[in-house]
Amino acid sequence: MSAINSFRRDVAVRCTPAVAGIVCILVAVRMAQPSESVFALLVIEGFALIGLAVFLVRRYVKTPETPD
Repeated sequence: MSAINSFRRDVAVRCTPAVAGIVCILVAVRMAQPSESVFALLVIEGFALIGLAVFLVRRYVKTPETPD
């Protein structure tokens, strides 16, 4: 049971950049007009952060466990 909780915690930690990415996209949609450069910057940054989270989780899941 402890291994499952540890796995969930590790995945959750690696997903935190996605939360920031979602916030960036939401701020862009709510606060900026699509024609502004700030809108494009926030959306690109949001997708980059979500992509980082996906990369980190996939790498963690695919990396073989090292024996202690």
